[in-house]
Amino acid sequence: MVRLAMAALLLAACGSDSKPSGDSPGTATVQKVTCPATPNAEVTVAASGAAYMPSATSITQGQVVRFTLPSAHDVTSTTAGLDVRFGQTSCLMFTSPGTYQFHCSVHGFQGTVTVQ
Repeated sequence: MVRLAMAALLLAACGSDSKPSGDSPGTATVQKVTCPATPNAEVTVAASGAAYMPSATSITQGQVVRFTLPSAHDVTSTTAGLDVRFGQTSCLMFTSPGTYQFHCSVHGFQGTVTVQ
């Protein structure tokens, strides 16, 4: 019982600096949505070679980012919902202001989405 309480206390004390600003418990900050029929309606982030293009983008709250990835790259993050598997196209809506960091789990290159 004491070990369980200690483990819970240690986990609660651990924090992550990679959370977006404005993130609060119970608030969805990144949601997977159906991609709009018109690609120009959102920002597109692709991966090619050893980089995301663009590697950094700024959007407004509620805007959608379309991630288009080849089979060699993915998007992973400590932010819940900010993940796209290898070779997939996914549209993610960012609902809270902040800076969201992500990276390719295989190659390590990084990207950010800043939500105003």
